[in-house]
Amino acid sequence: MEINSFVDLFSGAGGLLRGFMDAGLTPEFSVEMWEPAVQTHRRNYPNVPLWDRDIRTIKNKEIQPYKGKVDLIIGGPPCQGFSTIGKRLVKDPRNELVFEFIRFVKVIKPKVFLMENVRGLLSANNGLIKDAITAEFEKIGYNVTHEVICAADYGVPQMRYRVLFLGIRKDLKTMPTFPEKTVTKDHYVTVGDVIMDLVGQENQFPNHVPMNHNDIVKKRISLIKEGEGIPDAGLPEDVAKGSRSDYTDNTIKNFSHVYRRLSRTKPATTMVPGHNAFPLHPTEDRSLTVREAARIQTFPDDVIFEGTRQNQCIQVGNAVPVKLAYEMAEHIKKL
Repeated sequence: MEINSFVDLFSGAGGLLRGFMDAGLTPEFSVEMWEPAVQTHRRNYPNVPLWDRDIRTIKNKEIQPYKGKVDLIIGGPPCQGFSTIGKRLVKDPRNELVFEFIRFVKVIKPKVFLMENVRGLLSANNGLIKDAITAEFEKIGYNVTHEVICAADYGVPQMRYRVLFLGIRKDLKTMPTFPEKTVTKDHYVTVGDVIMDLVGQENQFPNHVPMNHNDIVKKRISLIKEGEGIPDAGLPEDVAKGSRSDYTDNTIKNFSHVYRRLSRTKPATTMVPGHNAFPLHPTEDRSLTVREAARIQTFPDDVIFEGTRQNQCIQVGNAVPVKLAYEMAEHIKKL
């Protein structure tokens, strides 16, 4: 089963796209409509055709010509919510995007598809969503399996868990499997391995711009030890309250991981998208820059993220780590 060409849906910053290109595969086109991600795509992959429109407006007759010419479809459709009847997915506005992925597979009939999502999908509606998605793919002619993958097991310096659905067309008589782990826990790539050479290089190259924290925030951060969060005993009174005008009566807590300092000797926690939502640098009194978070997501430094800082954070945080995508691509080629 030879795999050469692919289509990249819900491309975002192109984590899957870059990983599969690095594995020697050829993208026919990507689909992405969010303007900051569109700008990032055009800057970094000017030769990859981009359909920058709502995927729901792309007609079957537009993608029909790709039937028999595309070996693989990849993507991570957002999943806001689901409805089911038995093991059948029911169309509603919140989960339409999963149907769009399924529709592209149904029309183009690739040999293989790979779909990424949050692992909470497996337990949604007591597992009915997972069963329904599997049933939809089986109905259109695919053998399907799924697995929760930890990115750190594949050389990514991040304890990032996501569910992957892998399907192979039934007529190819090959059952889908996932690759063996490439890294053991004793040999995980660490935060220190990938970002410490950037210290002192701030503002020297794209996306490596530190947050301009105010004095209260800087002092608060300075009290947090490497690999830890806000001390159990709490913070001194002068830095315990939020410093933003809309937050002054709220005591800062260890919510999410905004006030958690990464350790140089371990993989990072999950890079969560959003404004200033990246965790704290192991040794500097600030949150990670977009470039540092991108390093943790295994984006090469030649990828430049467009848009506001917040939009860059969202793009980096939502991406599939490039190294994980590469390992999946290499495995699919072997299958």
